Amino acid sequence: MQNKYFIFFLLIFSTSSISDDSLSLVDKKIVESISKKISLVLPEGSKIETVEKSEFPGIYKVYFGDIQPIYVSEDGTYFLYGSMFKIKNDDYLSDENIGASNGRTNSIIQNLTDLDISSRRLSLMEQIDKNELISFEAENQLYDLIVFTDVDCGYCRKLHNEIKEYNELGITIRYAAFPRSGLGTETFSKMVGAWCSNDKSKVITELKDGKKINLDFCDSQPVAKHYAIGKKLGITGTPAIIDNKGELLPGYLSPADLLQKLKG
Repeated sequence: MQNKYFIFFLLIFSTSSISDDSLSLVDKKIVESISKKISLVLPEGSKIETVEKSEFPGIYKVYFGDIQPIYVSEDGTYFLYGSMFKIKNDDYLSDENIGASNGRTNSIIQNLTDLDISSRRLSLMEQIDKNELISFEAENQLYDLIVFTDVDCGYCRKLHNEIKEYNELGITIRYAAFPRSGLGTETFSKMVGAWCSNDKSKVITELKDGKKINLDFCDSQPVAKHYAIGKKLGITGTPAIIDNKGELLPGYLSPADLLQKLKG
């Protein structure tokens, strides 16, 4: 069973998309050149997924399986792996605004890498359909969050025990599956059973309460898919909260703390 889902994991992310029909011939040649050169220095087994123009003139973003891109020169000769920043536009850089910053540079710069990462997360999350999630919806919804969860994780259980409090604050929680122990494990099997049940909300609640129940299995379960996407998102532990801007909020947050964080 483990080998079956490991193969499935590989198939999801073995495809590459380094060109686009809308690209000009010049752009396509640049993408091909960058891909050829960067492939020589990537870790063994890595595969270039996309090559895209960045905001920085002459610099391209190369995604190769990591949530964060490599930034590469147009000729593919130079690259860096780190954060790219942008000074905000001229309209913002008035004497009044600069004076108001009081020397705090974070008020006039923008971390483009953080934006790239958030955008990448949102793109990956589009692969998960809402009907694949186990949802606990707020009646007066203010925020709609996806939480990667594990039924045997202590803090995931703590979060779930307070699910009504999150809902009362207007926070909808939708669970995606992320068995930390990996595919084919006991936890994985439990989560497959939850997603295959007729009453998913009830079963996942019982599993998080530590109850031993009879579980059914089905070929249509998305647990392996969610786990693979979670890995691509950079998730290493649970609970892992993804907001509607693509920001990752790792770890447990109380209902009040989460609401404050979302208000920003």
